[in-house]
Amino acid sequence: MKIHEYQAKEILRKYGVPTPRGMPCFSVEEAISAAQKLGGKVWVVKAQIHAGGRGKGGGVKLAKSIDEVRDWAGKILGMQLITHQTGPKGQKVRRLLIEEGADISRELYIGIVVDRGTQAVCVMASSEGGMDIEEVAAHTPEMIHKVFVDPERGLLDAEADDLARRIGIPAASVAKARTVLKNLYRAFWGTDASLAEINPMILTGYRNTLFIPSQQISSWTTADLYLGYMTGADKVRPWADWQIGLSVQNLLDQKPPYLRIPAAELPPGRNGIPFDGTNASPVGRLIAIQFKKTF
Repeated sequence: MKIHEYQAKEILRKYGVPTPRGMPCFSVEEAISAAQKLGGKVWVVKAQIHAGGRGKGGGVKLAKSIDEVRDWAGKILGMQLITHQTGPKGQKVRRLLIEEGADISRELYIGIVVDRGTQAVCVMASSEGGMDIEEVAAHTPEMIHKVFVDPERGLLDAEADDLARRIGIPAASVAKARTVLKNLYRAFWGTDASLAEINPMILTGYRNTLFIPSQQISSWTTADLYLGYMTGADKVRPWADWQIGLSVQNLLDQKPPYLRIPAAELPPGRNGIPFDGTNASPVGRLIAIQFKKTF
């Protein structure tokens, strides 16, 4: 499953990854209230959809006043946002993240993925973070540095420090970068994720402080509900080292995607029975059953 940026940040905070303050919003009024509660003079209005490239598509805007927060929230909410990951039809924006602004000095990239070729976890980092990271991967892959992690020992301090130096993090901030990398690895491992990335991870203009403005965690293990049983303790063949899991998406989400859709926008339904967009999500709850074998 994929989760929204604000949901990913909630997970990362639990694992000690620093993130800016922000609030999810479902209306223009909530966006204005969020900006006022956050305080400050600059905010970022971010569309929340399950796709990358939101900035290039016009779904991320900087606001320097409450009036601008109101204007951008009104324009982004309800828009059909088209990015390189949505397809030509795009995705409708039904929620926003209002976030405090930051003094950005440099934009970096870090990510963690399961590498199927080597059957290992790969930690990636680049000095070329931001909206064009896909172009970097396609045309200058040497700018993306990689470490393949032994899961039995995890990401070592020396490996994290080396990655930090290779992407140009100042010596005074290497220790902070190490903490961010190791905590991101902990989040990746702890949530059984298939992908965890921070783009961009920023270096602010204030004392070279590392800050995390944007994250994505993609995982088949939902934070809403996960029940699992590991049979390894039994050591009874053939079931030893099998893991069985059940996950349910949106179980505790009071406002799941597509809730309260206007009738004109609902799909036609099945067997002549229309979807009811006033009471529940037309896609309902997503239930997945997992079977994993340790070899």
